[in-house]
Amino acid sequence: MPNDATSVGVGKPKVTGAIFVAPAGTPLPTDATTDLNEAFECIGYVSEDGVTIEEERDTEDMVAWGGDTVYTSQTTYSETFTFTPIEVNPVVAKMEYGDGNVEVTAGKMTIKHNSAEIPAKPMVIEVVPNSKTVDRFVVPNGKLTEKGELNLTDSDPMGRECTFAALPDENGNTAYEYLTITGLTPTA
Repeated sequence: MPNDATSVGVGKPKVTGAIFVAPAGTPLPTDATTDLNEAFECIGYVSEDGVTIEEERDTEDMVAWGGDTVYTSQTTYSETFTFTPIEVNPVVAKMEYGDGNVEVTAGKMTIKHNSAEIPAKPMVIEVVPNSKTVDRFVVPNGKLTEKGELNLTDSDPMGRECTFAALPDENGNTAYEYLTITGLTPTA
């Protein structure tokens, strides 16, 4: 396959929103372009750092007598999704504190800060890397594992960096990546 500059891209968010969350059990998309189930809600703007996806594989070397490494065994695998929401809205509050800790009434929102465990929920991240590609990441079980500091300044948006562990689904998959690429043809 020859080099193709039109296949180079950046992780640009869709203009209609890029990160969506839904209650556990919501039907998940199985391609890059089908409309999301109406239960998915957009979290709004995210900081200019975008989304960081990290896959980590820990290994252990087995060494034979004499010092040769004869086998490398994978001991663990994990995947995380990290981003900083910068909108103050009920979707973000429920994602960060749990549905039961957020109360919304006309013109008011109350958020309870406590040690209640926040259940995993499905997440979808959508980007448009270039003019011919749509890329959708589907995380069946996104579990909030870290929340960064909230800095109240007059120069930075209010937002906490959130890290979500992508826990395996019933098939052992932590995430699915679906791409639609105009002009892509199967290879033999």
